[in-house]
Amino acid sequence: MFEENDFVCRHMRMTKAEIIKVIREKNITSFDDLQDETDVATICGSCVADIEEILEEEIAKRDA
Repeated sequence: MFEENDFVCRHMRMTKAEIIKVIREKNITSFDDLQDETDVATICGSCVADIEEILEEEIAKRDA
């Protein structure tokens, strides 16, 4: 999938690592909350599935 420094949301210029950092620091549990914090996937939406997958992986790690 994505490497840590790959842009996931090109419009907001957010890398995978930056998205993960926000998820962890803000204890994000939903896609809507992540959008509120970062504005990812608010312009074209082409990254929605990728961001949802990253979020799900981080939630699974947190719950493990």
